[in-house]
Amino acid sequence: MKKQLLLFFVFFNVFMFNAFGHEKPIIISGVVKDAKGKPIDYATVSLLNTQHSELTNEQGVYKIKTNKAGKYKLLVQHISFEAKEYSIELNEGDTAVHNFVLETDNSFLDNVVLKVKQPIEKVRETAYNVIAIDAKPLYNTSLDVAGALDRVSGVKVRKDGGEGSDYNFSMNGFSGKHIRFFIDGVPMEGFGSEFKINNLPITMVDRIEVYKGVVPVEFGSDALGGVVNIITNKSKETKLDASFTTGSFNTYKSHLNVSKSFDNGIVAQLNAFQNYSDNNYKVLVPIVDLNTGVYSKEKQWVKRFNDRFQSATVVAKVGVVDKLYADRLMLGFTYGEGKRGVQTGTIMDKVFGDKKRRSVTMMPSFEYSKKNLFLQRLDLSITSNYNGGYNQNTDTSSYKYNWAGERIKTLKQGESGGGPSMMKFYDHNGSTTFNVNYKLNDKHSFSFNDVMYYFNRKTEDPLAVKETQSEKNSEIKRNSFKNIMALSYRYNILENFNISLFGKHYSIKHTYQSETTKVDKTGYGLAATYLWKKFQVKASYENTFRLPTDSELFGDGDLVWGNTGLKPEQGKNFNLNLSYSGIVNEVHSVFVDAGFVYRDTKDYIRSNPYNSGGKASSVNIGGVESYGINVEARYTYNNLFYVGGSLTSQNIRSKQRYTIGDYGVENPYYNERIPNEPYFFGSADAGVIIKDLGKKNNNLNLGYNLRYIDHYSYDFQGIGADPIWIPSQAVHDISASYSLFNNKIHLTVEANNLFDKLAYDNYSFQKPGRNFMFKIRYTY
Repeated sequence: MKKQLLLFFVFFNVFMFNAFGHEKPIIISGVVKDAKGKPIDYATVSLLNTQHSELTNEQGVYKIKTNKAGKYKLLVQHISFEAKEYSIELNEGDTAVHNFVLETDNSFLDNVVLKVKQPIEKVRETAYNVIAIDAKPLYNTSLDVAGALDRVSGVKVRKDGGEGSDYNFSMNGFSGKHIRFFIDGVPMEGFGSEFKINNLPITMVDRIEVYKGVVPVEFGSDALGGVVNIITNKSKETKLDASFTTGSFNTYKSHLNVSKSFDNGIVAQLNAFQNYSDNNYKVLVPIVDLNTGVYSKEKQWVKRFNDRFQSATVVAKVGVVDKLYADRLMLGFTYGEGKRGVQTGTIMDKVFGDKKRRSVTMMPSFEYSKKNLFLQRLDLSITSNYNGGYNQNTDTSSYKYNWAGERIKTLKQGESGGGPSMMKFYDHNGSTTFNVNYKLNDKHSFSFNDVMYYFNRKTEDPLAVKETQSEKNSEIKRNSFKNIMALSYRYNILENFNISLFGKHYSIKHTYQSETTKVDKTGYGLAATYLWKKFQVKASYENTFRLPTDSELFGDGDLVWGNTGLKPEQGKNFNLNLSYSGIVNEVHSVFVDAGFVYRDTKDYIRSNPYNSGGKASSVNIGGVESYGINVEARYTYNNLFYVGGSLTSQNIRSKQRYTIGDYGVENPYYNERIPNEPYFFGSADAGVIIKDLGKKNNNLNLGYNLRYIDHYSYDFQGIGADPIWIPSQAVHDISASYSLFNNKIHLTVEANNLFDKLAYDNYSFQKPGRNFMFKIRYTY
């Protein structure tokens, strides 16, 4: 069935290319500038009485394609300039060029309503608690997507080590699988390890949308704590963006982004990126005597020695845009490989010296979208992908290691304690997302979403010893099918006041060996927003469910055991936000956002890292209540100076009065804070832009960043007489970036953890000390 679907997609695309690829489109392009000759970006250029409308890029360039000849009016608008129109007659196959010069409008176009807003503005003005990050200002940094997200209020990304390590993403008191990740609206749940957020280069991203708590039905998600949607660059222009980064711990990164657009509407895109690091930074740890098992009284500085990481990924897409039958129709294929040493188990006490992991991703994809399909204001989008890759864990060593790199011979193979293994896990999975939006009129609109997700695991281990055929067959019976349907209605009560109502149906069916479990749940919610001048108020509520993921049900095949008895989590979520965004005297830009979140969760799923062999497993721990406040503020002066920061305070406590399964036995952790979750943290950043340094259009950007986390508990405080605390930490980073040759070449140098502070992350994993990075980037 999966092969038939893939063949259908290929046949469909070839048919479309042959049937419609020879159309001769009409192309209108040009440049929009101000009276001083400076390009104007984000101006809206519209072909009146059509659906064609585009935004100018940073060079002020616009490009519109249409297939219908006739007489038109071209309209250009910008909030700071007077609008202009231009009459034009177009014939089939024409290529017209018209440039605009706009005059400043001090009234800021009070009487003009722009047809198209910047995507980030449109996201921020929805009724949902969402932060939209513009990735373009971060292109010259060495940050990956995880690093960019770590600067968002209410968000912490905590790693288990250096480059390529596992991570824990937390947002407003929820972490791990409570948060769902999407890339261009496609669930990332089944993507390979090469496609995790801590491996994705920031230069392949246009913006990142962070939804806290209640999320729109368009994602079809069962996320309990929120959604992160990564929007990649989908340029319709011919462009090249190449970068290379090198730095401490023998780290190398590179990224190539190429797109080519043809006049007949065919578009080809290529993203290729690579990561490598020895990750041999120093950690301060006690050293165990391998013969006696006694730890040293004094901690010692030692280097990580089995943490080398390397990955390479290629994402290729080809298709058509701006056709009568499709606004965007793309076929894609992703291939990636990753290798890394496994230095520790799920806590730092468990040290491995020879354990390795390898992963391969092979993922075809399909993407289709069309506005005004059959009817005006009826929009359709479909995405589909299938990952046929695998993961392999190699654990065959006969030695036991400590942090000093010392080793002794053991009586059996396998550092994890389960015997020798070269297990391959073929985690074949696929997802299909179907979205329909219909706008009845300016007051009423409807949305329907359906997401189907399939997972099937097959295992293969040449070193495994199985005595019976039933034992062999039991390994391959791990599969699940998940379906989430959602319907929403939006009512624009006033131009500045709207409310959305929605309902969701959750269904999962999973099989482990011969046991099959099926669960069906229904949720609902509402969201509303009101805008007054430069202020916006948002409020939302949802009664929702989160279905266990495949890794929680079946494990990851290495350091995480499965638990097929997990129940779905149920959450009642409430969000309230107040924000201000304004420009004063055309040079002062101010943005302030304050939010309150409340969560009441039943059957909360938490990771337990204390199993034998340094492994973890997921368990339901009953009721959990959380509430928190996060504040973000940002100020920019005339694009020459900027400063901003965020603070988060949250309280997450167990509300399970009695232990699960033991009626009448009081829970010793009742009303205690959930461990391994920061409760007070924040970040601050500032920068100065020195323009025309050395030569006109050569700019120097000096930046500073601070990350602070208050101390928090390692485990429930009721465990042991002397509970372990992860200490408070403040980490300072500085950077300098110089752009030359009209912003074609960018040189950046960074010093991270400038004062070489001892910093910790997930379950007290130590982070790298002072390190330096250098990046060169070329754009065309």
